Amino acid sequence: MINISGISNILNKTKTVYVAYSGGLDSSALLYLCSILRDQNKIEELKAVHINHNLSKNSPDWESHCKKICTSLGIELISLSINIEKDRDGIEAAARKSRYEAFSKIVKKDEQLLLAHHADDVAETILFRLFRGTGIDGLEGPKSIRSIGSGFLVRPLLKYSKKELHDFIKEKDIKYIEDETNQESTQDRNYIRNKVLPLINARWPNYEKRIQQTSEIIQERQDIFNSLFKKSYEGLIINNTIDIKALKRLELSEAKELFRYIIKRNNLAMPSKKVLDEIIKTFYTSTPTKSSTVQWSRADKEQKAAAVVFESGMVKICER
Repeated sequence: MINISGISNILNKTKTVYVAYSGGLDSSALLYLCSILRDQNKIEELKAVHINHNLSKNSPDWESHCKKICTSLGIELISLSINIEKDRDGIEAAARKSRYEAFSKIVKKDEQLLLAHHADDVAETILFRLFRGTGIDGLEGPKSIRSIGSGFLVRPLLKYSKKELHDFIKEKDIKYIEDETNQESTQDRNYIRNKVLPLINARWPNYEKRIQQTSEIIQERQDIFNSLFKKSYEGLIINNTIDIKALKRLELSEAKELFRYIIKRNNLAMPSKKVLDEIIKTFYTSTPTKSSTVQWSRADKEQKAAAVVFESGMVKICER
């Protein structure tokens, strides 16, 4: 059972709420839930955003469906058409990057963009990150609230399973579309969703709720750790630089975490283990010179490329 009041409690009713609306089951459930909140005066201004990725021959039909549903609900629909350029990280990552860039341009100061990610998506994301290799931060899963553009990205359905959303859709007789590409297993996430997760569910029913709960526990512990780390080590950082002598007085694990902390707080691309080992070798284990530098970037360009350099006895972490 979906707690509609629980969704409204995390929203600012005085600021515009946008629902990312593809027309699929998940976003259709979220749109209808928000329309109920609007009718209860718990959302003052509600709009939907549909992104046409132009990747399917059915894209025009999906857009028409979304327009029809929004008209019937009295919800303004913002339709955007984007062209995806495949990069080395694949069409799925490229589409996601373009979609979020479009979202960030729409959301104004303190406005809220709602995504229909649910507990099954959390499980899928965590397994995907594990298979590719991830640190503790990656095990936090998608955050329920984070910044996007000048506003906030909100995921109010993370506690609910796909089945619960399906039951809601069925109960309310809500029409939605099926994206045929979701049944293809060539993309990594689709493979996990279509092949791996059904096997897990057959052995461990309700696995998605357990993984989602574990994700919440990790997020809580990380929040505490980050707060304590800041209190203990913030004094070593001056404008994103660290005195080389102070750095070398730290234990190896402390030095690694200090680099991660500065990189993360500046929203720079997080280095892989291989790159972080190179940073430690260059600036902690060895004696750096003015020509010492380590650079890295993310393939999907979601975060800024970065570098560590050495200047006048200081180790500096900066955007590249």
